[in-house]
Amino acid sequence: MLVEPEPVAEIMVDTALERGAWRYPVRFARLRLDVAATDVPPFGAGAQPVGG
Repeated sequence: MLVEPEPVAEIMVDTALERGAWRYPVRFARLRLDVAATDVPPFGAGAQPVGG
């Protein structure tokens, strides 16, 4: 069953080399109430800011 995405979340992502292994910590930043899910480019479409 497919779902309709509603809220858009802004996240902070960083890369770090820790004890010889790459880590990619992802942290929740905030909900974007000014952006609809239809305004967000599909995953893999490139790093383009949504706006706001």
